[in-house]
Amino acid sequence: MNQKNHHEDLTIFHLDNLSKLLRNKANQYLSSQGVDVRIEQLPVLFGIPEEGLPQQRIADGIGRDKSSVLRTISHLEREELVTVTTDMTDKRKNCVMLTPKGRLLARSIRDKIVNLEKVLFNSLKTPEHDQFMQVIESIRNGLQNIHII
Repeated sequence: MNQKNHHEDLTIFHLDNLSKLLRNKANQYLSSQGVDVRIEQLPVLFGIPEEGLPQQRIADGIGRDKSSVLRTISHLEREELVTVTTDMTDKRKNCVMLTPKGRLLARSIRDKIVNLEKVLFNSLKTPEHDQFMQVIESIRNGLQNIHII
């Protein structure tokens, strides 16, 4: 008898598996390129504008909790990719800025990710890729508007 797993028909599991696979491939690729930043840390690195930003605003901007962002910032600071300074107008806030090394690495990683995406999604033709991106955006927008109690 052909027994099916109870979750094979659930989209959320397929998306989770795809997300894990993409994250693993991206981290393997970055590591092979000598980059000591994980894909999960990139939203923080890419979310810091030239003039810097308080930690809480970074967390709010990328939709992550402050403690997760703080761990990432600590790692990036050890790697000398960001600096953290106390806000002079509000001593309770820390301002995060990219170092010159961090700006250079962020640009380099972005280019590497663009190349990686070409390899990972080479099976999709341009119209299919565009449609795929539209579906992802539509799902994301829909999820943002759902309020679960």
